[in-house]
Amino acid sequence: MKKNIFGVIIIAILISIVTVNIVKETRAKKLEELAQEEFLLESATKEAHVDVASKGLTAGNEPPDFELETMDGQAVKLSDYKGKKVILNFWATWCPPCKAEMPHMQNYYNTDASEENVEIIAVNLTNAEKGLNKNEKISNFIKEYGLTFPIPLDEEGEIGNKYQTLTIPTTYMIDTNGLIHKKIVGPMDEEMIGKLVQEMK
Repeated sequence: MKKNIFGVIIIAILISIVTVNIVKETRAKKLEELAQEEFLLESATKEAHVDVASKGLTAGNEPPDFELETMDGQAVKLSDYKGKKVILNFWATWCPPCKAEMPHMQNYYNTDASEENVEIIAVNLTNAEKGLNKNEKISNFIKEYGLTFPIPLDEEGEIGNKYQTLTIPTTYMIDTNGLIHKKIVGPMDEEMIGKLVQEMK
């Protein structure tokens, strides 16, 4: 009888643990979905107030300079990279196209970036990471995808706003003269990155 009672207690404890974990996972997923919806709503609101011709920056423009810090406190200043071809990317951890794009950027960075005088700067729109433990999410994302290029954090969303990143991923190809060569909205693959780099001075 005692064994039966003990067994029932153990089963009840296990069920409680599983239930708590499911609730936690569901809550975290819901918060992430809400963060995504809020970001998209904010973007749509901004877009409604921006003339189509003036969305973001275009070819020939000088991109706004900025200085942001990475997760480990390293300063990243855009103007320090003048003389190099820069792939300036804006992304967030919850964005499916960003997840699809990152391995292509890392592969290019590993194989061709140094030889072709290219630096990748992937600005995380940290203001859009509104779930719990956003820094932990970013850190886990970096580890999961094995990212080694600089990833500065736009914690206030100021830089994303300056670049009018209404949709992510958004990427600016910046030439060695420090001017925008092209703006790309949506994910890129490794072949596309290589072609865009070859087009730049």
